[in-house]
Amino acid sequence: MPDSESFYFPRELILEILLKLPPKSLLRFTLVSKSWHSLITSPSFISTHLTKTPQTNTLLVRHYNSTHNNEHYSLFHDAKNTPFCLNFTCELSFEFNCCQLGYYRIVGSCNGVLCLCDDLFGDLRNLVLWNPCINKFVMLPLPGIKVQEPHMFVIGFGINNKDDYKLVRVVYVKNEDGMCNLPPEVEVYSISTGVWRRVMRGVAVKHCMVEFMWSQVFFEGVVHWIAYDVIAIGGGVRCLVMTFSVDDEVFGEIELPDELVGVIPMYLGVMVLEGSLAVVKYERGLNGSGSCEVWVMKSYGVVESWSRLYRINLVAGMEKVVGFRNNGEVLFSTKRNRLVSFDPNSGGTKDLGIRGSSRSFYVQNYVESLVLLRGNIAVMDDVSDGMENLWI
Repeated sequence: MPDSESFYFPRELILEILLKLPPKSLLRFTLVSKSWHSLITSPSFISTHLTKTPQTNTLLVRHYNSTHNNEHYSLFHDAKNTPFCLNFTCELSFEFNCCQLGYYRIVGSCNGVLCLCDDLFGDLRNLVLWNPCINKFVMLPLPGIKVQEPHMFVIGFGINNKDDYKLVRVVYVKNEDGMCNLPPEVEVYSISTGVWRRVMRGVAVKHCMVEFMWSQVFFEGVVHWIAYDVIAIGGGVRCLVMTFSVDDEVFGEIELPDELVGVIPMYLGVMVLEGSLAVVKYERGLNGSGSCEVWVMKSYGVVESWSRLYRINLVAGMEKVVGFRNNGEVLFSTKRNRLVSFDPNSGGTKDLGIRGSSRSFYVQNYVESLVLLRGNIAVMDDVSDGMENLWI
């Protein structure tokens, strides 16, 4: 057969091969032909590739170097029996400049996409969705709700069952006493529409949320924040977890165990640990000592399933839990701007050799994906659409 002739491969075979390749290789293969570009960048292929990507023990670690004023994003293969520093995989290219604090707040991550927020004291400058694996990003328009009065806000990030990535922003106006007025205003942004829109169901929000140091996690299709009610009689607060379902855009709440209900809200943090919703409680002593407790909800949504896993004395300058290793160790930022691991079983600590501003550390399980390879996310009926004429 002449060399000039093309060879036809069954589309099912090509699809099977491509779905097994890593995102970086697929990114290069979009240059092979128009049909390959059309296939690989199609929403259905991106979604199917993600579902077929095996889970790995990869951790994404972010830290900020104040001396050189730059953020570092690195990947580590979290092997159980190997020193963490020897598991370094690669440094990710980060090309954004934070205008205010020096480093971005990482709102959260979902399917390999990070939601970055440049905000300080309620002043929002930039919102970015960034896929570091393929170095694709979307600069989001600033929210539509403009508030002139003193205010604070929180943001949530997740994906619905139609593969549409969404952000929700909850804005509280402050009264003369510095307390948050209820209900807040709520708006939602989706990649599929590219616009912010107000959500009237925000009137159902009857709780305040932590200011400045707020955090969120996306779990079981739901965004979670630490929230609280101010008790009018006798003072004090009642803490809880406030939720937002990304599918139906409805707010809800999850009660906390009695041991956490009366804690100062800023001393609580919400996380995910080994497939369960988790809350970390901090206690600070007057002499600089302190401890933290890690609680998990073993059966999601069942209040009675809250259970305390362990209590950790904050030694060696340990300050805040920033993540968990696959071998069960807890990762802490320290007052000396270091990242250390703590073994709850032995009580031992290890300096991991990573330096950065204490509050800048971020550690999360990471999966490579093609999400954001194209500008918007939509769903196609058949992943084989557009494959009728694939030639190599």
